[in-house]
Amino acid sequence: MTIPLIGTPVPATGLDPLEPSFQNDPYPYYNWLLRNDPVHRGAEGTWYVNSYADVRLAMSDKRFGCASVRDFWEVMIGPGPLKDIMAYTLFFEDDPNHARLRSLVAPVFAPKRMRALEPDIDRTVDGLLAPQAVRGEMDLVSDFAAPVALVFVCDLLGIPPEGYQGVRTWSLDIAPTLDLVPNEEEIRKGNIAMGAFADYLRELIEIRKAQPRDDLISIMLAEVETSTRAGERPVSINEIISTIISVVFAGHDTVTNQITNTILALLRHPEQLELLRRDRSLIPGAVEEGLRYDSAVQSNSRRLGEDVELGGKLLKKGDFVVALMGAANRDPAQFDDPDRFDITRTGVQPMSFGAGMRFCLGAVLARIELRSALDRLVNLENMRLACAEEDLSYQRSSMFRSLVDLPITFDPVRNYPR
Repeated sequence: MTIPLIGTPVPATGLDPLEPSFQNDPYPYYNWLLRNDPVHRGAEGTWYVNSYADVRLAMSDKRFGCASVRDFWEVMIGPGPLKDIMAYTLFFEDDPNHARLRSLVAPVFAPKRMRALEPDIDRTVDGLLAPQAVRGEMDLVSDFAAPVALVFVCDLLGIPPEGYQGVRTWSLDIAPTLDLVPNEEEIRKGNIAMGAFADYLRELIEIRKAQPRDDLISIMLAEVETSTRAGERPVSINEIISTIISVVFAGHDTVTNQITNTILALLRHPEQLELLRRDRSLIPGAVEEGLRYDSAVQSNSRRLGEDVELGGKLLKKGDFVVALMGAANRDPAQFDDPDRFDITRTGVQPMSFGAGMRFCLGAVLARIELRSALDRLVNLENMRLACAEEDLSYQRSSMFRSLVDLPITFDPVRNYPR
């Protein structure tokens, strides 16, 4: 049987996620891979898995490890604060270390605790949107989405408002270095930012030791003290700092990008935007469809601890495997008409938050923030892009789908909220 040619064929040299056309729009490539080469040997010998089932396997099976990815990353990044701190990140740990560090923050992200934050989240979203609503225009990334995500992750951690801008700046400079494809300038800037961020957190940790509060840093310190008394392996200061920074990335950059990606999808599908305005009960479905249709997190890297047969191909111990979550979310074997943006779609379980033991702890909080942001933004009448489609650009990344900016205009709102 001849397989129809759908999407953009991958070059004979293999998939390169940093190729400009892929950065701009990876979905035509995913279409082709899903239908023609779902377990693909890409550039530099990296394996790319695309189907929903295979991505779930790669994200949850212990044979697909993260610690060995760290070994590669440390060589690439070289000496400096990045290596000193992020060598301990949850992102680069396997069990039992992964479970040990995850247990430090898990109590904070209990679903009941997160849902209790909904009124605070709504008030904060209104407060951040109010000045933009009066103007009738904004860059959705810098004027709204980033501040929304930043306020809540900082508040959760216990970082005071005067530290918000530093966290935003440092995280923007560090993010490219976690992408497995940083250049020398990105590594240089990342080391400077990591050094400053770590110094700031060390001071804050000392303050919380003396004056504990109901925040994540204080709870982590209490968990460390309890585990130490129980005779468990001590948690180092660098492990605490790394875990805090991991929470910042998981709760800041991804939420920022998911708000903007979902709004862009709605602007490109005005009939869906109008449907959402008429029926606000569709907000939760719109959040899930946004996560599926254009996920902020497009991929995750693993390294095989043993040989694995996948899709009729032998992947060998030591091989790098990239789980393309963005492709899995468009798998026709999992979703009907997957390239259609449909906020009424039911039973959506996107791979955007991962799977298995690494399923995102902050998924409940992220969904609450996304629902609150969408509920307010769709109120803006005549919301539309304030630039040509071809002027939109994305941050250089093999893992994340992140708009540089998203200028929009709408009818000014004189009395917000109303």
